[in-house]
Amino acid sequence: MNKLNYRLLIVEDNPDSLVYFLMSLKELPFINEDIKIIGNPVEAREYLSENEVDILVLDMDLGDEGLNGVKLAKMIPNPPIMIACSAYSEYVFEANEAGIFTYFSKKISFNALKAKMEAAVDMVDKKAERQSRDVLSLHMKSLDDELIEVEVDQIYCAYVDSGVLHILCEKETHKFDVKLRNFQAKLPAANFARPRYNTLVNLAKVDLVRTDELYLKKPRNGCPIGITRSYGDNFKYLYEVYRQNNK
Repeated sequence: MNKLNYRLLIVEDNPDSLVYFLMSLKELPFINEDIKIIGNPVEAREYLSENEVDILVLDMDLGDEGLNGVKLAKMIPNPPIMIACSAYSEYVFEANEAGIFTYFSKKISFNALKAKMEAAVDMVDKKAERQSRDVLSLHMKSLDDELIEVEVDQIYCAYVDSGVLHILCEKETHKFDVKLRNFQAKLPAANFARPRYNTLVNLAKVDLVRTDELYLKKPRNGCPIGITRSYGDNFKYLYEVYRQNNK
């Protein structure tokens, strides 16, 4: 596994049906303890556009005659690894057609769930490895509608403020109307990590990591970047892995 733990989003209109499922998930040490549950498909899509999600667990019957889990899966751009979770097996074929990786019942045994989630995590890692190959630069339109080439190895960090993505490079700062998660999805996964919700850091540009803050290398070493509890353990793990692999 490439991460210390993996972030889950569950889309389920009846959270009470997840009691046993959630208890089992929390027994898996490679699953982040902060499991987000959303019942509204529109809210789920918005959450996915803003947040780092490794695995998306979709209930197939969302209580909406016009929108089920399969249709929602097809509406998500650049989706994370998706899992169908339902008591109704008739969705299995449609789920596969929608790009959903695997399927299981809400009453799945712990051992079977563990095996399914390990397989999903393996797919997350393989996707990240494919994403990490040969990404040298990005061409993006700025807020002024100017096409800018952003060289990946010149990025120090990126953060969102008032809905605007700020990308700090060695000598300049660029601003874009782009979601942080969408920007992150274009970058080499092994080289970038979030120390907090709204910030993405190039691990090659980190100079010092402390308990609750980090410092970037010169010339972007002026102010520390806070590290939050929900992102901190995974960030520090990814940073150590990066250091070991780039000695």
